[in-house]
Order: sequence, then C-alpha cells, then structure tokens
Amino acid sequence: MFVTLLQISIHQAEGKEILFYAFVGLLLFLAIIRQLFPKYFNDLFRLFFRTTLKQRHLSEQLSQTPLPSFLLNLFFFFSAGLYLCFWLERVKLNPFDSFWWLLLYVIAVLIIAYLVKFISLQFMGWLFKARDAAASYTFTVFTINKMAGLFLWPLLVLMAFSTEQVFVVALTLSWVLLGGLLLYRIGLTYRVVRKQIHLSGFHFLLYVAGFEIAPLAVLYKLFLLNFS
Repeated sequence: MFVTLLQISIHQAEGKEILFYAFVGLLLFLAIIRQLFPKYFNDLFRLFFRTTLKQRHLSEQLSQTPLPSFLLNLFFFFSAGLYLCFWLERVKLNPFDSFWWLLLYVIAVLIIAYLVKFISLQFMGWLFKARDAAASYTFTVFTINKMAGLFLWPLLVLMAFSTEQVFVVALTLSWVLLGGLLLYRIGLTYRVVRKQIHLSGFHFLLYVAGFEIAPLAVLYKLFLLNFS
C-alpha cells in the first residue's frame, strides 16, 4: 500500500519541464527587477492607473531610469513571444520542429518590428519638429507594453499548463485584456500628444490606422504566409 501511495505521489512528466523552468526563470528575472528597482515599479503602476496628479513628474522620473525600463521591455518581449507561440501552436502554424525555435523567431520579429517603429517615430518627430511629442508617444507606448507583459503573466501560466477548456478561457480573457489595453493606449497617447502639438481627431485616427492597426495586420499576414 505504501508503494502504491508513493507511486501516485510521484510527478508524471508531460514534456513541459523545460517550459516550467523557463517560467520560473522569467519569474525570478521579474523578482530581481522588482527587488532592485522598487521605486520604479511603484511609479510605473501609479502612472498607469493615474492615481496621482504628478503624472508629468513621474513620467520624467521613469524616463531617467533606462535600466529597469530596458529590463521590463525584455520581459514584455518574452511574454508577448510566449503568448504568440501558444496561439500559433494552437492553430497549428508552427513550421519548426521545436517550440523554442518558434519562440526565438517570434521574439526576433517583435523586437525588429518595435525597433522599426521606434526609429520611424523618432524620424517623424525630427522631420516635423515635434520631438517632444514623439518622445511622449514612444514613452506611452512602451509603458503600456510593460504593463501588458505583467498582466499577461498569469494567463500565460494557465495557457501553458492547463486543460483545453481553461486554455480557451485564458485565451479569451487575453483578447479582452489586450483589446482594452490597446484602446487605453490610443486614448492616452491622443491626450498626451494633443497637449504638445495641434492634432485633430481625424488625423490621429489616420495615424492609428497606419502605425497601430496596419503593422498588426502585416505581422498577422506574415505569420500566415510563413507558417501555413
């Protein structure tokens, strides 16, 4: 009887041990950032939830601390990469034999896409003499990205290690979350940029269509063409 109970208590491997350790490593990475830069984390959440009237002061402080910002951007790229990989594997669009090769490819595409977007924004700010507006817009975009990476974390754990039914629920919640963050980012960036340059709502919608929606459509089409 004792042997039977011992056999029942032993963990049965399901081929996700490496993924589990990867999640533990990412959680440790996030904990180290939180421990080394507690003020940055507090200011980031206060700014995102707009719980203080000193928003401009907080933005300047966050902009002057590039190291935690860079590390949280890396965390976002890994979180977004994992999310897209789970989705691509679910719809059977993984062209690689390994999940990890797919993850490296997706993260590389995300980094290149955001790098191109960053350079384009800086160029447009220089071209139209609106560098402050471009800097404010870029700061807002990456702030929302950082929060998206943090908010996606529990849903990613469910998507990675849960049953099919729970996976569907987590995926649906992630769509609601990301859609809400996108709308919040669009509204917030419009208010931020409008304070610095004269911009009509129509022209801002054109910008959103060209720089927010179009790149997502291009990435989606790229994944379909290369992975289908």
